[in-house]
Amino acid sequence: MTVFIAHAPADRQTAEALEKVIERRGQFAELDDGQTALRPIQASDVLVLLVSQALTFATARLRLEQRALDAWADGRLVVVKLDHGFPPVGLRDLPAIDASFEAEREFKWLEVADAIRDKLRAPSRDGVSAPAPAQEGAPPTDKPPSGAFGWIVFPLLALPGLLAIAATASIWLANRIGPTPGTFVDLVAGIDGFGVRYGVPSGVTPWLFLIFGALTLVIIVGFILRLIGGLTSRGPKAEAPQSRSEAPAPKASDAVFVSYARANQGLVLPVIEAVKKQGRRFWLDQQGIVAGDGWAGEIVRAIRAAPRVVVMCSKAAFESDHVKREIYLADRYQKRLVPVFIEQAEPPEDFEYFFAGVQMLNLFETPEAERPEALMRALGTT
Repeated sequence: MTVFIAHAPADRQTAEALEKVIERRGQFAELDDGQTALRPIQASDVLVLLVSQALTFATARLRLEQRALDAWADGRLVVVKLDHGFPPVGLRDLPAIDASFEAEREFKWLEVADAIRDKLRAPSRDGVSAPAPAQEGAPPTDKPPSGAFGWIVFPLLALPGLLAIAATASIWLANRIGPTPGTFVDLVAGIDGFGVRYGVPSGVTPWLFLIFGALTLVIIVGFILRLIGGLTSRGPKAEAPQSRSEAPAPKASDAVFVSYARANQGLVLPVIEAVKKQGRRFWLDQQGIVAGDGWAGEIVRAIRAAPRVVVMCSKAAFESDHVKREIYLADRYQKRLVPVFIEQAEPPEDFEYFFAGVQMLNLFETPEAERPEALMRALGTT
């Protein structure tokens, strides 16, 4: 479990101050300025993105942005604003902790630490639950206190029987030495004499040895069964999914996901409705986009189940936070992107990354009556 603090190189000193607060809470923190490749964000991690004007012009901005979107998709992102700089497209409408006033940052760092704790306690959107953060002084989670008590008591209970077995073995070996090895009767007599030597009444010691020996065998067998049972119960936890790729996929659907800017719905919806009449099914939002966790979960599930993701490209779409997130999710889940330009617009460099090598459709150059058929051809067979 790691708390990554993503920041521009110019904000390193601020990131280090936050790192100290997080580590005082008993969590491991690692700074991430985007210049060094770190391991992917996992379901048990949290990423804190420090947004500032310096981040806007950072050379590694795209890498930090991608890691932030990765954390958002799993419900593991905390956004912190250091000044009045704008977050990258795709992150602007997400809730953020305002730490722009330097005099209050010590208190804001505590708020960030609380937000991290809440993220760690919540299950990821891929269905993977993160382990609860360790508390200072807490016992190890793999062995409850009652189990530790049993590991101590069992050997103590078996000690008298082990001594009895050792004494019996010594007496038996002594009887075997010499020209006339002793019999079983001699062994019992030797055990009885051993007890009498230490003040035990005659005839009692053989029975005590028998009882203690039998009890020790029972304890040893129980101890072995307990050990095997503990290893078996820990087995599934060791095999639990640790990354997003191992999370169970939702049931596949034939509904094509449509990503578009709300400002373009007058151009998008008529074409989609016309294609629907030809038998295609689509998933698109017509109720309004909300960046909350509940809606984000619906988006994640819909994209993971869709065979295609159609991106209705326009100037408004390239400035839309939710379109950017949906394109990222489509790439994350290896869905075929179908960029459909409904107006002349130049994709920004971060969008060009996702569109590289993908066939695009300039729908705005197609006569309006022919647009449904052109979109059907672009979708191909599902």
